[in-house]
Amino acid sequence: MSSDTNRKPRHTRWRWIQSIIILIIMAMIAGSALEAWRNRNLDKMQISTSQPTYTTIDNQKVDIFRDSYDQTVLVYIWATWCGSCKVVSPVINWLNNQQWTDLKIVTIAMQSGDDRRLHAYLNTKGYNFPVVNDNTRALTRQWKLSRAPTILLIKNGKIQSTTAGLVTPPGLFARLAWVDLK
Repeated sequence: MSSDTNRKPRHTRWRWIQSIIILIIMAMIAGSALEAWRNRNLDKMQISTSQPTYTTIDNQKVDIFRDSYDQTVLVYIWATWCGSCKVVSPVINWLNNQQWTDLKIVTIAMQSGDDRRLHAYLNTKGYNFPVVNDNTRALTRQWKLSRAPTILLIKNGKIQSTTAGLVTPPGLFARLAWVDLK
């Protein structure tokens, strides 16, 4: 037998490649549609500014809306028990440590224990982003947020972009660039 009979014709390989490309495109479309459906109410969400100042677990005062007039504010709602947050939190921490960004980061820990437990968790993971503890979910209920992770980008006192669920670093950077262009 010649070696040519054991080889698959090129057109068969090309069909496999085409099928893979089509599957990737379909997965991207389905993922975008799912994210749009999950986030359908976030764009209409109105966060109450009646309590504009929040206190972090390090006793720092943050005023999300006032600060958003000076720079874009990224609000990251997360939880210690959230699986997707284990992927997103390192990206948020990295962004928080960058000097070149004109971005303020405020995080809200949802149902993750008392301040002492949150400090221990942050120290174990090496995270140093500011955290507002929402252990009773009073704040996230007031804002009508039900899932972690959720990311809000606020600029000039208005929510400019929202996403809930797993977000990739390129997706987050694209959202930040889009908000900066507005």
